[in-house]
Amino acid sequence: MNRNLYMRHLAMSMGTKLLMIALRLARNVLLARILGPSERGLFALLSSLPEMISAATSGGLNSAVGYQAAKQRPMGLLLTQVLVYGCMLAGTLTLICVVLVREYGTELEVTIQLGMLAWLLLLAVPMTVLKSGLLTLHNASGGVVAFNALRLTESLAPLVLFLAMFWMWRDHALEAAVVSWLAGICVVLMMGLWWLGRGRSIALCWDRAGQRELLTYSARSHPDVLFQQMILRSDYLFIGAILGSTALGHYAMASAAAELLLIVPEAVTTPLMKRLLQQDAGMDKITPLALRLTATVMIGACLAMAVIGEWLIVTLFGAEYQPAYTALLALLPGLLGLCYASILRLDLLGKNRPGAVSMMMGAGATINLVLNLFLIPHYGIVGAAISSSIAYLVVTAAMLTLYCRLSEVPLWRTLIILPSDLAPLRQMLQRGTA
Repeated sequence: MNRNLYMRHLAMSMGTKLLMIALRLARNVLLARILGPSERGLFALLSSLPEMISAATSGGLNSAVGYQAAKQRPMGLLLTQVLVYGCMLAGTLTLICVVLVREYGTELEVTIQLGMLAWLLLLAVPMTVLKSGLLTLHNASGGVVAFNALRLTESLAPLVLFLAMFWMWRDHALEAAVVSWLAGICVVLMMGLWWLGRGRSIALCWDRAGQRELLTYSARSHPDVLFQQMILRSDYLFIGAILGSTALGHYAMASAAAELLLIVPEAVTTPLMKRLLQQDAGMDKITPLALRLTATVMIGACLAMAVIGEWLIVTLFGAEYQPAYTALLALLPGLLGLCYASILRLDLLGKNRPGAVSMMMGAGATINLVLNLFLIPHYGIVGAAISSSIAYLVVTAAMLTLYCRLSEVPLWRTLIILPSDLAPLRQMLQRGTA
């Protein structure tokens, strides 16, 4: 990838993420004001469960097919692997879990809150697995345009569908939110499959000889994705079980506001994903530059969010969500670490270190679970935010240490933008807009 092409893809990815922020913010505002804290918390729990369950059942699959897509393996074969090892396995295990919980866990707070909505997981989990697989296949194979279009659709479709369904079902706002969420995933799936088949064969096929490589890599990276989801979303389960759906609604708004800042690492890694996984020439310079740019922009973004966060939450979501601000402040340090880790993770996977990444994520998830058990009963949603921040900072420090050792890059070259970066960046921007 030459500099001009990278700058065009970077600008495209940044523009896409800005539009996604606007669309997701609009949807969050509508959901917060229409549903209220209690139903908003219930919807946040329901919509986060498919990601957690899919991570538990087929977490390493995306890393494995992404790694193989970057190596130019046939798309039909990789899509078959996603359907068999991802969707079918996830759907089967979800059915078993829902039946067991409905039979033996009727007194659990989560079961009571979800009620009959839990059966929707049988549809939502396989769809989520396939959606994640399609996004990975597009991005890892160099389809930056398709990837950005799908991510934009992922944000736009649920918003448009919710507006239409709420207009028809004003007395059933939660049902409208759930149906629009599932229908939005369907739209992304149809577009993703259509785009994947443009100019290439996606006929399903099976290759027994290549299964060992796929399953070995998937098994080594599976704990990484599982533990990552545990850090990201296990606090939702703890808050829902200990504090109730209203507190979960407040925390969901704090998380939504904080995660808007993930535009920065996503915009940087989207056009670089294929190169990070391939580890071709020049990555010893590109990865540190990406880290420095991300850290510099993220520090400014976190400071800005800390200043305007309370006003943003109260103005957009309503005064009843004001308790989310303190949790938002506690999430920001961890968010900075998460942005670092997202780049380092891809680089280490490209260096064929999925096992090491899994061990680091496992340590972070353990720390997060222990701190959640101790801090949430004492400090509420702020305790959950502190737990997440500490966990991600620990994981990031471990990844950065391993990366510097493997790449022989000094630590100071990864921390903040250097004066020597300014002239090359100016030239790249001028060439990219030429």
